[in-house]
Amino acid sequence: MLFFEIVLSGLSFLFSRVLRFVMQALSGFYTSSSQQNLEWELVCAEFFKKDIKLLWAMTKARWNLHAIVAIVGSIEVKESLSIDINSANKSAKSWTVVVYTAPNLNTITSISSLTVADQNQWQSLQLQPGQYLLGLRYYHWSETVEFPAIKADGVEVVAAQTIEAPANINNFYYDLIKRKNFIHIGLNYYVFNLLRFKQWLPQDFVRRVFLPVPNPETKFYFGAIKIGEVLQFKLDALLLNNYDVYFSLYSRECFPIEWYAITGQEHTTSTRQENCLYVVRIHQKFPKQEEFVNDWVNIAVV
Repeated sequence: MLFFEIVLSGLSFLFSRVLRFVMQALSGFYTSSSQQNLEWELVCAEFFKKDIKLLWAMTKARWNLHAIVAIVGSIEVKESLSIDINSANKSAKSWTVVVYTAPNLNTITSISSLTVADQNQWQSLQLQPGQYLLGLRYYHWSETVEFPAIKADGVEVVAAQTIEAPANINNFYYDLIKRKNFIHIGLNYYVFNLLRFKQWLPQDFVRRVFLPVPNPETKFYFGAIKIGEVLQFKLDALLLNNYDVYFSLYSRECFPIEWYAITGQEHTTSTRQENCLYVVRIHQKFPKQEEFVNDWVNIAVV
């Protein structure tokens, strides 16, 4: 049985690489080809209305279920990219804008509420000439949020955009698993075994494959949970005082199942009746705080 699991996982991994290449070639489905009508796209039910966008997302990232997420691009840059941080500061207690190359989504740099050192409205990033995609994440957001204006080489190319943001704005993720089909099964079949046997694989390889576009400011813990198993957390008080701890559970096909913040020093997840995957995101609360210590986090599968 294990032999066939490994063979099927190998075939699934090859299929995922081919599909990622195809999705990259079809980047026009999720980025604008014109610099005249660029605007932020909120990651929401409407964003995933087309099946191809859902498939693209599942080849590119592991769902961040705890933040409002928006993307814009691709933006043509010759020298610099500037972001109006006033919009971000008034929209969320914690925020990050990550700059990726387009269309292959290699992480280049980021700017956030943790790194902004002064009160200038516009924060500029010096970049190599090329096409870029921006990924925005708002944590602890306000009831109304504003996506920031963006300038490329001093010229505004993305206007600010305001939306209503209720606390349950991400509940649409619960419905995505209803659209599961054989393509999604084949695409991510390998992931469970990748994480199940991760201790015998190069850690950089596992991280690169499982977290292809991570937030560079977030610390990640992830793994597989077999039928009947639970996760037990033991967290240091200093961790909880200085960091937000977010737990996400995914189906074997990488569809979201449940997610919540962990606020107590000890926590045990619910027992599942299917094989699952988990991701724990640990995100800094304040610009100046206690330096992260690995011993603060103890996560055991039992």
